[in-house]
Amino acid sequence: MLTESDTRAKLIDPAIHRRGWTEDLIRREETAGAIEIGDSGPRRRSRGRIDYVLRVKATLDSQPVAVALIEAKAEHLPPTHGIEQANLYAACKRLNVLTRPRSMYQPLT
Repeated sequence: MLTESDTRAKLIDPAIHRRGWTEDLIRREETAGAIEIGDSGPRRRSRGRIDYVLRVKATLDSQPVAVALIEAKAEHLPPTHGIEQANLYAACKRLNVLTRPRSMYQPLT
């Protein structure tokens, strides 16, 4: 059985790279949080972390924008295990969440 860390290193990272994603467009362990302004100044309100955020650039000069989220879990957990965490993060980024089983990480034939 693969741990969450093993799943990222052995399955997800290779699959992302095989599909042409480059490191400059991959963010790992990103925190979604709103900025609250209080008496002591601005502070980030934590909403959890997502394992991967894939980004694209609309133009060469633009900042990359998030287009996909990947939440890794240990192999023994069902694919839906991280869905609530991904939904909370996606709501902050105005993204939709799709879940895929392990077969997503296998080479396409």
